[in-house]
Amino acid sequence: MIKLAVSSDNHLDVNRIMSTRALHIQASWLLRHDIDYYLYAGDLYNNFGRTRRYFAALQRLVGERVQIYYVLGNHDMLSHASYQDVEHLADPMYLHNQYVDLPGTDWRLIGNNGWYDYSFSDYAQQPQRVAQWKKVYWIDAAIKQPMSDPQRMGLVLNQVEQQLTMAQAAGKKVIFLTHFAPRKALLSPKPSFVQSQRQLKTYQMINAMMGSERLGRLLEKAPHVKYVFYGHLHGIHDPLKAAQLVYLNQAVGVKKAKRTEWQYDKFAEQWEHRLKIIELNN
Repeated sequence: MIKLAVSSDNHLDVNRIMSTRALHIQASWLLRHDIDYYLYAGDLYNNFGRTRRYFAALQRLVGERVQIYYVLGNHDMLSHASYQDVEHLADPMYLHNQYVDLPGTDWRLIGNNGWYDYSFSDYAQQPQRVAQWKKVYWIDAAIKQPMSDPQRMGLVLNQVEQQLTMAQAAGKKVIFLTHFAPRKALLSPKPSFVQSQRQLKTYQMINAMMGSERLGRLLEKAPHVKYVFYGHLHGIHDPLKAAQLVYLNQAVGVKKAKRTEWQYDKFAEQWEHRLKIIELNN
């Protein structure tokens, strides 16, 4: 039996959690609970370098008993992250457009950072309008890329399709790890305070940057995909079963002064509460 723990969206800098404290909390818990693989679905720091250094330190602490793999979220890409690095970083823990076969089983872990194509928004057919809004108002405007968002999502879909084809040919069952949401149905209902035309526009523009419906359709067409872990969406999102797979969200979220996304007061408790743990047999 293999035991996996999955987390995402810890936002250690935004939540003002010292890295030494988080490392101690997570390493000791993973070792104490005999976790074989710790998977992370993006958004650790607003800095690619800090994210990489953190996982390297965590891997040193847990040693050979736990193997760590991660993909990046949009926050990790905000600084010290060229497009070339994000796509092609040579780090054995970095799982973007890579796969790992879990020894002694017919399970394969596939990772892809993912992206978005505005398909969750009422403005999906007005990509230039969304792109202009993003440039002015959305944090991802700081992320440099040599193509549009829909084009970048097209690249993601090509990468994922190739990985799924290889997995099927090898007779593998798939666990898929990504940051952005793969289905619009995973989004929270529209908040009751969103009433005015301006609020409705902002709500739809934000939805545009949450993920891609096309990724979900691709995953659900592949009968060997069984688990999909995603982040990006904070708050409580129940598991969603679709076709042959289940979508699972494990985002820790941000502890805000006025309206916290946490269910527990302390980081250690919130992180453990939001962990998703699965046990795999052959």
